[in-house]
Amino acid sequence: MRYAITYVSTATSELSNSGVEEVLEFSKNWNNNHKITGMLLYSDGNFLQILEGEKGHVRDLFEKIKKDIRHKNIIKIFEKEISEESFDGYDSDIVSENTKYDPVKMGRYFDHIQVLDPGTQKAVKNVLTLFLNSK
Repeated sequence: MRYAITYVSTATSELSNSGVEEVLEFSKNWNNNHKITGMLLYSDGNFLQILEGEKGHVRDLFEKIKKDIRHKNIIKIFEKEISEESFDGYDSDIVSENTKYDPVKMGRYFDHIQVLDPGTQKAVKNVLTLFLNSK
């Protein structure tokens, strides 16, 4: 059975735009190479990440993430077993003003959470909506 953790956090003021791009690219490559699926989004100083994989790997990775000094105010939205994976790889992206109005890209973000139970799905949709519409 797959396991998932979703959280939001705030970038520290020291994290530059190029630093954000490095975080996104490193996360994408590392997670794909270690069979972690999900997505990492960055928008207006905030991160939203969904991690899926083998339970031990996901929990170990989240412990490392919590110690990363490039972000703070980490709020775990959920942590649970899931019936099937919703991602076929790992995706990372900067959500810009242009991206917020791209219905195909936005639809893809919301499609990925369909495998979650209804209560968790609703919570993640609400957070994702707020995250994507933040200013």
